[in-house]
Amino acid sequence: MNQLLQCRNIHKKFSNTSILQNLSFHLEEGEHFTVVGPSGCGKSTLLRCLAGLEALDEGDIYLREKSIVRLRPENRSVVLMFQDSLLFPHLTVLENVTYGLKRKKVAKTDRVRQAERMLKKVKLSKWKDAFPHELSGGQKQRVSLARALVLKPDLLLLDEPFSSLDATLRESLRGEVKDLLREEGITSLFITHDRDEAIEMGDRLAVMLEGRFIQIGLPYDVVTNPSSMESAKIIGEGLALEEGFIPLSKLKAIPVQDKPSNQDFTFVSGKVSAVTVKNNIECYRISWEQGSVLAMSDGRLVAGQEVLLIAKREEMKKYSHQKDQWGLAQ
Repeated sequence: MNQLLQCRNIHKKFSNTSILQNLSFHLEEGEHFTVVGPSGCGKSTLLRCLAGLEALDEGDIYLREKSIVRLRPENRSVVLMFQDSLLFPHLTVLENVTYGLKRKKVAKTDRVRQAERMLKKVKLSKWKDAFPHELSGGQKQRVSLARALVLKPDLLLLDEPFSSLDATLRESLRGEVKDLLREEGITSLFITHDRDEAIEMGDRLAVMLEGRFIQIGLPYDVVTNPSSMESAKIIGEGLALEEGFIPLSKLKAIPVQDKPSNQDFTFVSGKVSAVTVKNNIECYRISWEQGSVLAMSDGRLVAGQEVLLIAKREEMKKYSHQKDQWGLAQ
């Protein structure tokens, strides 16, 4: 595969605060790359810099081996899809989808043909004459996606486009969107604070914190082998301790009085804050001094109960602390 995008030591400040810190990474052509991190870590700023809506303070961005940092947004083959659909309320669905093509002076018959093809792809052909206020939230996001894809950008940027939708609709749309991006051969960069969304949408995944990528890799590798405690807290499903990470599958919650007497186990004290169901299995949200974590139990626990989070010491995974990955996609 060829490298489509290269970001080299990009740096962005607002006032005296560094939002992006010497960030370097690349995207392969046709790749779907996700960035997951907490609010304020720099995810949206990264997209705005790639789209040309924010100027870099330092560094360079190459698209197909050509620098684009001095190009205006409309002259970059990059499209940004926002959290909100941002459809024109006075235009029909078809007119919204053809809008970008019209600005590019594509002939009317061609732009209508291309837009109708894309509306068929997103299953909205029969809604082409409807106005945005007549659509559901999921339909509006499909129109927004069609409007972006009909332009055939080299790079599609997605800024948490499903965040305003209900959980069931989010899950169904994720699969549809990824399938469509593959069909159209689109390279994408998707940002989210949702762990499951990041795993599902990405061929590769980057964990972002304070303007840096603290870990990059295949989703399974990043989730099961966090390189640091910080990465484990953001993306890992389990207990993140200073000395290592314990996967959820190896973690149990037990009543305090059932504490084993031998030294083969690691313990953390906590309290049941909620009872929930995950994958048809009853789980417990356990609060402890550094946050909360899901855990299973062999017995029935109740909210407010004092418990121990327990795992065999041999099940703990040590952090690799791959500092050379900070800001650089290998």
